[in-house]
Amino acid sequence: MNTENRYPVTASLFMLKEIKHRQEHVNRGYQLLKRKAEALRIRGRQAASELASTQAILGHTLREAYISLAAIKFTNGESNALVLENIGQAQVRVLRIPENISGVSTVSLQALEETVGIGDTFRYAGLGAGGHRTGEAKKAFREAVRILIKFASLRNTCILLDESIRTTLRKVNGIEKVIMPKLRNTENYIMMEMDEREREDFHRLKMVKAKKMRSQARANKLRQDNKAGGAGESTEVVTPTAVMAANTRSVECFTCILRCNSSLSSTTDSGDFNKPICYPHNWDDDDLLF
Repeated sequence: MNTENRYPVTASLFMLKEIKHRQEHVNRGYQLLKRKAEALRIRGRQAASELASTQAILGHTLREAYISLAAIKFTNGESNALVLENIGQAQVRVLRIPENISGVSTVSLQALEETVGIGDTFRYAGLGAGGHRTGEAKKAFREAVRILIKFASLRNTCILLDESIRTTLRKVNGIEKVIMPKLRNTENYIMMEMDEREREDFHRLKMVKAKKMRSQARANKLRQDNKAGGAGESTEVVTPTAVMAANTRSVECFTCILRCNSSLSSTTDSGDFNKPICYPHNWDDDDLLF
């Protein structure tokens, strides 16, 4: 197995348990990241749809506000310098509300209109002519500011969610394509090595057992041969019949020797050397000394 597709570990039961423990944690993290990615996608789609609708409404509101501003300029003339000179405290403020979307921290912007304690400088503007159009322009621009704040909040949320979705999907793909195959290959490698060691140990034990059995069989055979040989020698020595037979053969041999000596002396005295010499019947040629 290629070592690049697995972790460099030693094949043992401890490492096998450790790899299985890691696989459980990785699978749990993989499932959590997939759920997080799905939740972020759903929330991102909702934010994108709200952003598109808000963008369309914002365009329409700004167009109406600038049309009303053009009507004021037509009736009252240029009033930008007057407006800039009489700017006081802001009547529309932005409230930052932190949100947590599946572990992603975002900020939601909300428009707050404060009218208590703040005097409107242009409350009596346009009394002589065009007062109605001035009020409509003020309302249109306030609505445009409110929608613009909502649009900015949704756009910021979409950007953060898009980055989080990319990061989460990158982690999910890394776990699925790199980490989990490496862990599986490592587990397979450890199992193969342990099986191979088990087969080697089993074969070694079989060889040792066969050698022991051969040595025991050889020892038993030698023991039986020794018992059989010892039993045969003891019967030859102890049996009295064998002793009597040996004594009888020795007496007969001695008698034959005497008879042959007497016949030899008689033949030599008479001068006849053609008669055969009598030897014991149980002597061979190798027993003769002459």
